Amino acid sequence: MPQEHIKPDDIAAPIDIRLIPAAALTAAVCFVSPGLPFEWVQRLPWILAGIGVMTILGYICLRHTRRKRVLYGVLVLSIACWVTTPAAVVVQSQRTAAEASGWVNFVSALDTARMSVRLVTDPVEREGPFGNNWFVTAEVEAFGKDLTPTPHPAKIVISGDTSLVDLGAEDQACFFGRVTDNESSVFVQATATIQPGTCADGSAKPSTTGRDTMRATLRAQASRTISYAPELLPGLILGDRSQQSEHVDHAMKVSGLSHLSAVSGAHTSLIASAATILFRSLRLPRSVVIAAFLATLLLFVQIVGMQPSIIRAATMGAIGAWALFFGRGSQALPILALSTIVILTVSPELIHEVGFQLSVAATAGIVLGAQPLEAWFRPLLEKFLPNFWATMLSSSFAISATAQLACQPLLLTFIDYVSAYSLLANLLATPLLPLITVPGTVAAGICVVAPGIAQGILHIVALPTAAVGWIATRVAELPGSMLPWPEGPGGTLLIVLHWAASSIVLLKLLRRQRRSKPAVKIDAPRSRWTGIVITAERGLTAANVVQLVVVLAAVVAHGVVFWPLRPTMVDANWDIVGCDVGQGDMFLVRTGTDSAMVIDTGPDPPLARQCLEAARIRQVDLLVVTHLHADHVGGLQGVVDVATPQEMIYSTGSDPTYDPAATDLPDTARQIDQPVVGIIDHAQDDPEHPVQLRWSILSADSMASNENNASIVLFLEIYRHGGVVTALFTGDLEEDYAGMLLADQRIPAPIDILKLSHHGAKNGGTALIEHTAPTMALIGVGEDNTYGHPHAEILEALGPRIQLRRTDVDGTFAVTFQHSPAFIAMER
Repeated sequence: MPQEHIKPDDIAAPIDIRLIPAAALTAAVCFVSPGLPFEWVQRLPWILAGIGVMTILGYICLRHTRRKRVLYGVLVLSIACWVTTPAAVVVQSQRTAAEASGWVNFVSALDTARMSVRLVTDPVEREGPFGNNWFVTAEVEAFGKDLTPTPHPAKIVISGDTSLVDLGAEDQACFFGRVTDNESSVFVQATATIQPGTCADGSAKPSTTGRDTMRATLRAQASRTISYAPELLPGLILGDRSQQSEHVDHAMKVSGLSHLSAVSGAHTSLIASAATILFRSLRLPRSVVIAAFLATLLLFVQIVGMQPSIIRAATMGAIGAWALFFGRGSQALPILALSTIVILTVSPELIHEVGFQLSVAATAGIVLGAQPLEAWFRPLLEKFLPNFWATMLSSSFAISATAQLACQPLLLTFIDYVSAYSLLANLLATPLLPLITVPGTVAAGICVVAPGIAQGILHIVALPTAAVGWIATRVAELPGSMLPWPEGPGGTLLIVLHWAASSIVLLKLLRRQRRSKPAVKIDAPRSRWTGIVITAERGLTAANVVQLVVVLAAVVAHGVVFWPLRPTMVDANWDIVGCDVGQGDMFLVRTGTDSAMVIDTGPDPPLARQCLEAARIRQVDLLVVTHLHADHVGGLQGVVDVATPQEMIYSTGSDPTYDPAATDLPDTARQIDQPVVGIIDHAQDDPEHPVQLRWSILSADSMASNENNASIVLFLEIYRHGGVVTALFTGDLEEDYAGMLLADQRIPAPIDILKLSHHGAKNGGTALIEHTAPTMALIGVGEDNTYGHPHAEILEALGPRIQLRRTDVDGTFAVTFQHSPAFIAMER
């Protein structure tokens, strides 16, 4: 009698991928359809239904074939087409409604209109080159002169002034706005004050819901805690990032921890798991436990809001609970696929939400790769660590690594860098999340009715929250924390290698789980070298060799692109360095071997710090902040981290928006409002790089209503190599004020080097170029910036005679004086 095959306990079950084609086709249809011509969108459901009918007929005709794989493929394709058809019908109806309402034409024309909207998120304040702006995501309910309703998804991102401050999620508002961009998201600039209430009803006070009250109360109670907790607690508990400063928000993104403060699927899983443990500990019937579990999910979604990652996690949890209750399979991959199909069928527009894409990708990576990676990594750690710590560390590593590998290609669609230490940051911070989320949610739930108890809980969870903030800020300050991803074909090839190598390693790990272990191990007397040879002969098949080459190519390519982590050093003989700090200004003027004058700091502390490190600067003799726009002062902390400047000066105008106290400028920083002359002379003490520097402030208008025109205009006379090189740095000075300075004869001429004002913007004018007739012009400007800097008219005014160095093209560059007038050599 033949024995039945019994699967050993140590062999993983096969992965159920039957719903993956259907989920992939549904996602593809929802993603591509909005960009297709309207006629094709109308035909798409019929095309899918037709393919479904043909594949069913093909299945019937081939059902007796011996080629079971072909038959199985035809059946899977048929199921995918039929499952996707409802989503295509919903997309068709939404597109038809959008065409009928005129919304598609309105967005394409970048038009201006009155809009009645309902806010989806709380407004967030962000610093910009021209001051602070408020941003909020909203759903348009009606637009245009006649307030045409929008019975279709019409989500926009609004940028406005302080009139957004008193509004919150779910509030209605009315405003006039202009569409400024509609490539990936529809951005609308409010051209007038945003009024609360609908446009039809006129101005009204913002409504206050129970969730608003809870969030406001939690923010108030969190503000009494310590360290980073006031900024992070509302986000870690309820996904409310409105309290995060620009510095902390940037640190969370650079360290790869921003998902913790967005309330993701991890938060939902923790809350649902804690509730399930509580209900089961009460020995409740199975049906009651499942019902309570679903009720907990529903309540949590209502508290934190309908965020894409929460919707995905809650739907997946509900389907999983249903499957368990009815005794169905509990594999996570088909549940993820089914939940994706259900969500996109109901709301196809979610496929364009970055939060939803990252949530699905991270979950898929964890579901497929975490267990086999943990099973491979844990035995290695058990050789050095106790079993408990080996298990915890290997699990945390596996989850963080697989989620990051799955999400990285998607992250590169909206950021141009890699967080070098995000895996380390997640290993340290993610274990702290349960200590914050579960008790923090309890505190949020009772903060209105029992504020004393809630405050006590928040003080306790403030400790791990502060640790998360500390980890994020420290990691963001490490050298090379932001590694720029290569552009063009090289970057695309690197992404392909990334996916290919990750897939190969994943398949190897999955097959390793499916490989049975021998019941009896026979130790043959052979040398280690013989064992290696035998193993190599068994494994070196053609397929394995190709896979090994791909993985090695991916590793080498990543190493070549991202190693070393420290920034490339500029030429050791530099005299002026233009720092590539993105859309902003930062320049170094040498005053000695390892000392410099720093003119502005750019918007980003890590980039400012990297530039100083690349130039080998250990001493800052003078820091000049030309004015208080964020793209000139935002990176100040990065300078201070390298070397506290011996003297700091700045200028600002009469606009109260630009308050020195709101920046990182210390009390010792001195505001300049009149001409000043100073000298920096290290020549006698520094024979290697003898430099004498005379600096003169030609203008710094504290009464200027325009912050650009309050810029310090700095004239430098650099005594070097037996000659003198003159340079003029103009901040963001605009054309009208430059004309006044020229009329007053306050600008010398000619000048060797001119730093063009306002990143080469048109409003900087050409008068300074014509007057100073420089040998070289410098521009600090971000690559692919949305402002159109530098302007074609400015570049034309420079002409072929004037050498031009710009950070968007040249990156961080060095200017070296050989004699006077300057002879320039540029180093990337």
